[in-house]
Amino acid sequence: MEYWDYRIIKSIEPGESIYKIHEVYYDDNGNIDGWTEEPVLPCGENTGELREDIHYFLEAFRQPVLEIAEKNGKEGLIEAKEKQPLNRGHYFEFLDRIFIATEYIYQFLGCHPVLRKEKKLKGIYQQVEALLGELYQESGHLEFEKNDEEEQ
Repeated sequence: MEYWDYRIIKSIEPGESIYKIHEVYYDDNGNIDGWTEEPVLPCGENTGELREDIHYFLEAFRQPVLEIAEKNGKEGLIEAKEKQPLNRGHYFEFLDRIFIATEYIYQFLGCHPVLRKEKKLKGIYQQVEALLGELYQESGHLEFEKNDEEEQ
């Protein structure tokens, strides 16, 4: 099944790297088959569609950045070799963000009257809450390990 999504493509312009969002097309095997030459802008026929398109733009940040490279004598897209070193503070910050997100989700969803009434939804919410707790615990272990490594 052929499909497309938004991806970030890095290009080198005089003296600097520029990152833009493009539509990237895939073949039936999930291999990149092509991309838009020009970057795309979010759009929609109404504000709801525009918001949804922006949501899809944000999804591009979950995937590796791509860059144009020569492959087998023609241009293709490959994963850009991005170096974003992590330091001790990144682990603590991630842990803190999980806590804030969990509290935010609890305040806006966990206390909602629909969850008290709809048992199936409450069960799904409890699974989400448990997974966030697991993410918090595992991140805490990593943060502890990184601190321990630096002290040795």
